[in-house]
Amino acid sequence: MMKKIRLVIIGLVVSLIMASSVYAQGQSVGKPDGARLKESIYKELNLTAEQQKKLEENRAKQRQMNSQLRTALTEKEKQLQQSLKDPDVTRAKLEPLVGEIKSLQAQLIDQRVSGIFAVKEILTPEQISKLTQLMEKRRENRKGRFQGWQKKHQGMESEQG
Repeated sequence: MMKKIRLVIIGLVVSLIMASSVYAQGQSVGKPDGARLKESIYKELNLTAEQQKKLEENRAKQRQMNSQLRTALTEKEKQLQQSLKDPDVTRAKLEPLVGEIKSLQAQLIDQRVSGIFAVKEILTPEQISKLTQLMEKRRENRKGRFQGWQKKHQGMESEQG
């Protein structure tokens, strides 16, 4: 159970570092939202220059690998959709393609886990703990915004109906 919790926490760490949406505590003029978020996180975690460099390298590597895998996966999924339109297609004919899709999905998961462990090796336990807190706060903020949006739009639907 503790291993699962630890893995989830590490996953959250990677997700937050890779997040590109706004977590604006201090607005940096002229910088994109993702850059402000990253800068804010780095500052709150009190990262060293070496840690920042390692995280950036890890992020670039992860982004490239994930992009390649997602592109391949999208292509295979399109092939599958096209093949399913063929009235003469059989399950046996599709098995190799389905196997390739499953393999690509597994590779994406493996890549994500590798990225999590890479971040875990870069940050100190205290920084991971702090990052977990920041992510929880961010998740609650997003949840609140979504619920507000949901209420607003449900009210609009009942007025139109």
